[in-house]
Amino acid sequence: MTKRDSRATQASEPAPPAEVPYHRALFGAFGWGVIAFALQVVLGENGGSTALLIQTGWILIAVVLAAWPTWYAARRRGWPELWKLFLLATPAFWVLRAVTLILDRLLFS
Repeated sequence: MTKRDSRATQASEPAPPAEVPYHRALFGAFGWGVIAFALQVVLGENGGSTALLIQTGWILIAVVLAAWPTWYAARRRGWPELWKLFLLATPAFWVLRAVTLILDRLLFS
């Protein structure tokens, strides 16, 4: 009879998912917020400083809201790396940014 190697069974078990704190997901989404702000400054209409302040507020709302699904998905996948969180936040941020632009047009135009 052959002895079973206990190391072989331990290696086949999946590793527990890494802990991903919410603030890391917030930083991942914040990267897209910086890009959106830069685009607003460069390509935005000449609405003055008040319009830029309002758009900055909308961008921050999109960042905070996009961080939640990013954090949830990263926790399930065990992705604590910031570059992965940045890429994972892409669809949520830009969909929310489009919604905030529509709300801005409806409320302030």
